[in-house]
Amino acid sequence: MMLPIFRRSVTTKKWWLFGWTTGIIALITLTLGFYPSFRDQADDFNEMVEKMPEGIKSLIGMGGGVEPLSPVGYLSHEIFAFVLPSILMIAAIGLGGAVSGDEESGILENYYSLPLSRPRLVLERLGAAVVLLGSLGAVACISTVVLAHLVDLGVGIASIVWATITVLVLTVAIGSITVFVGGLSGRRSAAIATGTTVAIAGYIITSLAEAGIGFFRAIRFLSVFSLYNVVDVLRAGAPRWSLLGLAGVAAGFTMLALLAVGRRDLRRA
Repeated sequence: MMLPIFRRSVTTKKWWLFGWTTGIIALITLTLGFYPSFRDQADDFNEMVEKMPEGIKSLIGMGGGVEPLSPVGYLSHEIFAFVLPSILMIAAIGLGGAVSGDEESGILENYYSLPLSRPRLVLERLGAAVVLLGSLGAVACISTVVLAHLVDLGVGIASIVWATITVLVLTVAIGSITVFVGGLSGRRSAAIATGTTVAIAGYIITSLAEAGIGFFRAIRFLSVFSLYNVVDVLRAGAPRWSLLGLAGVAAGFTMLALLAVGRRDLRRA
């Protein structure tokens, strides 16, 4: 059988995929469906937001020097700055803990009894996670394109597609960190806790750095969100060079995960 772990990892997630798909479509429909109502009050709302502290604006995704109720601003702070990355990262962190979860439940030994190397097992697991996350990203992208057209948002398809790809690469980067910690520790709880901490701490650090707070500006390089420039992507309708940095993080931690799993002694687990 070709790619047995990959196929099992995907086929057993049918209802998982259905639930997440339904939730994403509903969320994007509700969020963008209200845009015409907000658009009529754009001037008053933009003026109110301008009076807010920069730190607060950054934390709620309204920074970046863009008016919050402009087409790019609304799409950014309501979908791409926080909400969609959060949803996909929750999914990615859960999927990323699969390898260590198998070890804790005792079925990892059964997988290793197959004529498969440990690195291949990890790669098939990661491949399945990427396919599942990519499916959710495709749903989000198509839903956003359709709703943006229906409410006359005025943001091009290329902008939405590249913004979605950027979210997905960010998500895979967080997921690869989760897989690495799970492979290193053999504990699903440790993997999920680390992935969640990296995601939340990274978002806060980057947001406060953009607000001009000196300490957070100094440590901004530690945050994976420092490479996430979705406002620029939506404006330009093209990817930014920082996308390669996110891809590098994902590739680097994937390699570390392969090494960690390959060197684990299950007899001491």
